[in-house]
Amino acid sequence: MKVFGFLFIAFFTFSCLSDIALEDDVKAKENKTQILAYFASQNQTPSALSDGGYYFVTKSNPSGELATKGDSLYVHYEFSNLATGKVLDSTNRATNSPYFLKYGGGNPVFVSLFTALREGEQATLVIPGTAQAFPDLPAYTPMKVKIKSYVVRTQDDLIREFITRNGYAVTETQTDGLRYIRLKAGTGDIPAQGKVVKIKYTGRFLSSKAFDGNMARTDSLSVTIGGTQTVPGFQMGIEKMRLGEKAVIVFPSALGYGVNGNSSIPGYTPLSFEIYVAKIE
Repeated sequence: MKVFGFLFIAFFTFSCLSDIALEDDVKAKENKTQILAYFASQNQTPSALSDGGYYFVTKSNPSGELATKGDSLYVHYEFSNLATGKVLDSTNRATNSPYFLKYGGGNPVFVSLFTALREGEQATLVIPGTAQAFPDLPAYTPMKVKIKSYVVRTQDDLIREFITRNGYAVTETQTDGLRYIRLKAGTGDIPAQGKVVKIKYTGRFLSSKAFDGNMARTDSLSVTIGGTQTVPGFQMGIEKMRLGEKAVIVFPSALGYGVNGNSSIPGYTPLSFEIYVAKIE
């Protein structure tokens, strides 16, 4: 699946030349007429969006979830030239390969529409053209976007699906969203404040892709009980463990790298860690 990235860039193309600005105004009015004429030809009354686009929900789902910032969205779409009907880009529904994005991101094609669309709904969106021409989409030509399927997944949804997919039995669920899954019981007492716990671990995204860890190495990671040197979810999980215990902890981004993420972990990303307590000092 290719993503129609060059169109996204065009939404941010501006000019300070007065003659171009004037032409933009004229073309914007022409685009609006074209767009409304298209919906009229379909016997549809569209709703306006703040970016100049118009949309019509072709399949309604009033009980569907509205996305909130940080939710994961999975979309099957088709982009086409409104004037010619030429398909410009589309996802592959046959292989179930939707386009993925985080709600609240800067994707200008979808950002306005998804403030109004609910999970499970389908819609037709038409957006005005720009001064920049692209292959099969001349300058100032409106683009039609068909939303063929739309799935919203909150972080809690993703965590629950991860646990089910891996067949885990949750030992403890905290009100802040952390799940503790004991794989092997430990011995002795839970370490007291100030104790240093040496652990082996693997950090994974909920896709199960590893992003960090030392399981295959000879070293261990030292974590002080009651300390703040790790993200809160990781620290909380370790502080539940005894010597020799093995567990999986899963937690939302609020207990991880938050809204901004870091160099390798995007914002709003829930994480899982498999942890083994090798030594307590």
